[in-house]
Amino acid sequence: MRTLATLLVCSIEVADGVTIGACWDGGPTIGIHVEMDGRASRARSWPIWNEAWDTPLISVSRESFERFVVSRLDEPGVVDELVGLASA
Repeated sequence: MRTLATLLVCSIEVADGVTIGACWDGGPTIGIHVEMDGRASRARSWPIWNEAWDTPLISVSRESFERFVVSRLDEPGVVDELVGLASA
């Protein structure tokens, strides 16, 4: 059974006035939030759980969490999708 061990948070400024934040409590998903023009909204959840092993896909550390989030944001179209969801 999973237990809350820590809360990992990171934020990345992707453009002037646009920040993407991610938070993870060690569970199966990462919450993704977009802040634009001083207003924050939840945009999406990213899966982070390996069901076969019943463990996270990454180690539970700030460094691996930040690397995971940054690598996802570097994927083509991901930032535009998140900003679009937050704008809707």
